[in-house]
Amino acid sequence: MKNNHIPVMLEEVQSYIPNDKEINVIDATFGGGGYSRAILGKFDVKRLVAIDRDPISKIFARDLNKKYNNFSLVNGCFGNIDQLIFNNSQIKKIKFDVIIFDLGLSSNQLDNGNRGFSFMYDGPLDMTMGSSSTKASDIINSYSEEQLANIIYKYGEERLSRRIAKNIVKSRKIKFIRTTKELAKLIQQSFTTQQIHKSKIHPATKTFQALRIYVNDELNELSLALNK
Repeated sequence: MKNNHIPVMLEEVQSYIPNDKEINVIDATFGGGGYSRAILGKFDVKRLVAIDRDPISKIFARDLNKKYNNFSLVNGCFGNIDQLIFNNSQIKKIKFDVIIFDLGLSSNQLDNGNRGFSFMYDGPLDMTMGSSSTKASDIINSYSEEQLANIIYKYGEERLSRRIAKNIVKSRKIKFIRTTKELAKLIQQSFTTQQIHKSKIHPATKTFQALRIYVNDELNELSLALNK
């Protein structure tokens, strides 16, 4: 599988990494391995431990495993960062100098229509990153109108959350909502033509963001990690 993701904050992240000593690093959101690859190639790294919940990350870790014997990938949620480190006998005694978090999605996830993260591709309403048993389709087709509106507003900051939720519930009474394109079309119908033309983003952007964050419990995972 080709790695299409390019870290957008790479230079900024590297500017905070000490280059005058040997360091131990945790890349808590490995993704396609962009940060890990750059850091291993540029800095004096004694050990770099990568963490990612998405099973696809194992594919992108293969080349680094072959090239660097000081690199390892641990599959799991960074909210459990302490357990993932301390339960591994090879790394539990290491004191780390740098921990990197790059939140959100990678191009590898967005560009795969079967993952259901993007409204640009038609695919199943999944949006799971590998550790969630609840899919976006479960939420869309079973949650109450109020629950949907609250999720869309809280995690997407979408002002039309109640109108969108109402249209979703109305539509699913007629037909089960199965795909990203179906959902995106429903969301777009919640906006006036003027609102669509005035906005700089697609009408479905905030709702898809909200569903992804909720499905994967992203804010709670971050809170857990930062408090450890």
